[in-house]
Amino acid sequence: MKKSVLGTFGASALVALAVSGCGGSAAPQAADSSTAAPTPSRTTAFPPPTATPIPTAKAYTGDELAAIVGQLRDSADRRLSVLGSAELSRSLELAKAAIGSMYVSPAECQAMADSGNMAAFDGVPLAAGQSIDNATGSMSMMTLAAGLDESKLARIVGQTHQLNTCATMAMTVSGVDYTVTLKPVEGAGSVPDTVTYRTDTKSSDGKTQSTIKAQAVHHGVLMTAVAMGGESEADAVRRAGALMDEAAALIK
Repeated sequence: MKKSVLGTFGASALVALAVSGCGGSAAPQAADSSTAAPTPSRTTAFPPPTATPIPTAKAYTGDELAAIVGQLRDSADRRLSVLGSAELSRSLELAKAAIGSMYVSPAECQAMADSGNMAAFDGVPLAAGQSIDNATGSMSMMTLAAGLDESKLARIVGQTHQLNTCATMAMTVSGVDYTVTLKPVEGAGSVPDTVTYRTDTKSSDGKTQSTIKAQAVHHGVLMTAVAMGGESEADAVRRAGALMDEAAALIK
């Protein structure tokens, strides 16, 4: 599996985090066209958002979130590798640059290309960890963000409307054209009100990549799990859901 247009998997998952409030996809990933994408399981429309009250949250620090991420294990029972603060900062800057270079249609989906979305995460406690399995070609990542204002969290909870609107998009990143489709999937863990979808990205030269993203707000903490590669769509959904459940059990 080749590197993404962002250069690192960590940055691509942080792009997924950044555009979450707009119902956007993760940044396009370039992969060999011979790499098998997971087989889609559902093509139904995204369900309407559930108006779930957001409870008063514990004020987590970045170190506390990193400690939680460090306890998470991947499908092979290996602990996630926690990104250090310097690496996390670099990934955030890469994500900002990538988002800033995006041109998206239809026009109502262009908001996902606003690098200002990333500003919502400036100065807030944030942690990320990842697992890369070279043998299976699979990658998984979890990001946790605390201290986001209620308007941001409410927008994330109610993002399904724009997910429907932006189910099919044309995207240009750094001069490369992509076709991006979003499809809802089910079965990613048991955290209430989790929004899970599959992103299929195809570049103009025929290379494709599929990504599963699961996201929810739990006790005021924004949890985002991203899974790529592996045996099938069901495998990626299972991996993302397992990380969501593990993290939720540790967030009080």
